[in-house]
Amino acid sequence: MLRKIAVVLAVVAAVALVPAPAQAHGQLAFSDPADKSTVTEPLVDVRLYFTEKPASNAFFSITAPDGTRVDRGWSGGEPKPLPTPVQELNLVNGNWEPKVYNIGFPTVIPVGYWPQTGVYTITYKSVASDGDRVAGEIRFDYQGRLTQAPADWQAPTNQPDPALDEHGPTAGSVATLSATSPDAPSPPPPRPGRTGCSGR
Repeated sequence: MLRKIAVVLAVVAAVALVPAPAQAHGQLAFSDPADKSTVTEPLVDVRLYFTEKPASNAFFSITAPDGTRVDRGWSGGEPKPLPTPVQELNLVNGNWEPKVYNIGFPTVIPVGYWPQTGVYTITYKSVASDGDRVAGEIRFDYQGRLTQAPADWQAPTNQPDPALDEHGPTAGSVATLSATSPDAPSPPPPRPGRTGCSGR
């Protein structure tokens, strides 16, 4: 009897560890700086890598601890191999089928200046090729030197396109799975000025 109970508990535990399928395409694979990391030097830009190119009307912002925006638009960078291949589970004819992604599509978001130390927030909103929303936030702790706003600085005031909220359910941040592990993919080797310490 005890053996049967142990088997049942083991099955329940195994099921609990199975990650929920990520139906949407184009999810965030990793960011630089990584979520919950610490940055110790002012960066020229931050980069988010997705499994497909973000939509042309995608929205990206960076806010300082007091809510001040410091982002200066965004652009797509050159695709590059992911440090760890990731997979997304896609519903095909009623069945969840994995697809492995080896290439990341970067979004480059220039940082205007660094007015404060503390936790900065990167917000992103887009729409995947399958119509689902791609949205989330990344927070990191900035503990570098403060910098002044450029002479021509104007804080951005743009807001997300309302059309970005008119699509299907939003898949979670970093919804992709490691191709070899149920854990989230490893972040890239840090650029100078980053550590893996938590910013929260």
